[in-house]
Amino acid sequence: MIAVVFAAVSGLSYGASDFSGGLATKRNDAVLVTIAVQLISLLSLVAILAASARAVVTPADMAWGAVGGVGAAIGLTTFYRALADGPMTTAAAVTALIGSLVPVSTGLLIGEVPNNLTLTGIALAVPAGIVVSAGGIVAQTVPSIATPRGRARRRFATAKTRRLSIIAGLGFGLFFVALAQTSSEAGLYPLVGARLASVIGLAAILSARRAWVRPHRSDWPAIAVAGVLDCSANSFYLLALADGSFTWVAAVVSLYPAATVLLARIVLRERIARVQVAGLIGACSALLLVGVGATS
Repeated sequence: MIAVVFAAVSGLSYGASDFSGGLATKRNDAVLVTIAVQLISLLSLVAILAASARAVVTPADMAWGAVGGVGAAIGLTTFYRALADGPMTTAAAVTALIGSLVPVSTGLLIGEVPNNLTLTGIALAVPAGIVVSAGGIVAQTVPSIATPRGRARRRFATAKTRRLSIIAGLGFGLFFVALAQTSSEAGLYPLVGARLASVIGLAAILSARRAWVRPHRSDWPAIAVAGVLDCSANSFYLLALADGSFTWVAAVVSLYPAATVLLARIVLRERIARVQVAGLIGACSALLLVGVGATS
């Protein structure tokens, strides 16, 4: 049961980190915010490791962590780009779908066979996360485009967003799958490899674009919170994997959009659409089913 709690806390932390990072991205470059968040996450991780017991880490663990870090960097940058290009509903729904299906299907393919109750929870978790993600992002009606050229541009933008979202989902899925390949004896050390790889990759992107600028001073608190929460989410994910099955741990973590939506409602007073309420109810039901199934 403790693994279910760890997975749920990981999902909540991911969702809250996305919300805080999203606030900082409103006035700053997405890649710049992402690398700042990753650096703070790395510093938080170093502090945790300094106070924790020693672990037995192998080069393979660090390599898998680095692979996951590359996936995370690709996922974050392409996801933010997809959101910027729009339509946002397409970006959120496709990314949530691919990002959850990749680790869940991988777990099933490698031979993990949860019981029927847990499988029901997994089957409910994936669509619940998608519904919560896409249900209320665009409340307003998109105006009709009368000219053929305008409609063609709209179709091109939607197709581009779909491609970027697929890449983002694959990046997030790669991150979850790669970390699941590390040994439990390695503790949190594979996350060092993940963060170093993502920071180096993002720094190379910023250098190539010559986009090194300082984020707005007022946005640093949001960036710091996002970094600490990112470290927390990753840490609890690995802790959940140490005692739980990869398949259902990934399914529970994929419910992270629920935290983002709830924070938007509480902090920004954003309206929650009815379909999102249904998604939140589905997420709670999925978590309950997985929790009961995992302990039976």
